[in-house]
Amino acid sequence: MPSNSSNRKFPRVIIIGAGFGGIEVAKKLKNKEVEVLLLDRNNFHTFQPLMYQVATGTLSADSISFPVRKMFKGQDNFHFR
Repeated sequence: MPSNSSNRKFPRVIIIGAGFGGIEVAKKLKNKEVEVLLLDRNNFHTFQPLMYQVATGTLSADSISFPVRKMFKGQDNFHFR
């Protein structure tokens, strides 16, 4: 990813947080003329509504967390930090 803004072809959209909102916005920007940068401290998204099933032992923890980079594997204008 270019560090100098004069080297970029498209404007940059920075999304803070890989929650439901951040992921949906990044998906909607696929194939648009923008450079998407998603920032999150974790490299995974956790589906919180099923957390109680992990706590009770009916689901494993990896069943409700998904790698962010894998979700956007085919999206060329997407970057994750």
